Amino acid sequence: MKLALLRHGPTEWNAQGRVQGSIDTPLSAEGIARMSALLPPEGFETARVYCSPKLRARQTASCLGLVDPILDPHLAEQNWGDWEGLTRDEMRARDGEDAFEKAGANRGLAFRPPGGESTGEVHRRVASFFVDLGARGEDAIAMAHAGILRAAYALSTGWDLSAPYPPELDLKAALVLAIAGDGTPSIARLNVPLRVKPPS
Repeated sequence: MKLALLRHGPTEWNAQGRVQGSIDTPLSAEGIARMSALLPPEGFETARVYCSPKLRARQTASCLGLVDPILDPHLAEQNWGDWEGLTRDEMRARDGEDAFEKAGANRGLAFRPPGGESTGEVHRRVASFFVDLGARGEDAIAMAHAGILRAAYALSTGWDLSAPYPPELDLKAALVLAIAGDGTPSIARLNVPLRVKPPS
């Protein structure tokens, strides 16, 4: 089966460089306008729709015309604990210039923001979501977050998250995966553009 993974539209905190994580921020006016002008990638018109429970994801799904999504907590963004609501500069000002190193930024899956969720824990819940999809065997589209798309890319390619961010992964486009019956993911298509709505 095929899965199209999408990231939610822009929020005010995205524009300010603030970490949202588990905080339920809404789309900005710009985000609503941008996503309302788009449609999901071609080929997923009849696919089962899944969505993160977070408001920004639910609003994006609605803007794209994805109706009656199944809200799945596996698709929620990584919990950044004490760092939620802060910019990276504010994190360093609060916890020191080596704050990210102390949290495990160079140790891939071991990275854990203070009081938050480790990257490994995020990967395990995304992998569990893939197992559920593989058992169903139905094409799907899922509205999620940057951390979920990164996890999906890593699980599909073996990318070591301690290495630099992969420049070929465009979070404004859809990541289309092939999910085997046992839940094993592989890349089907990278950076599939969302379609522009025709004028009404």
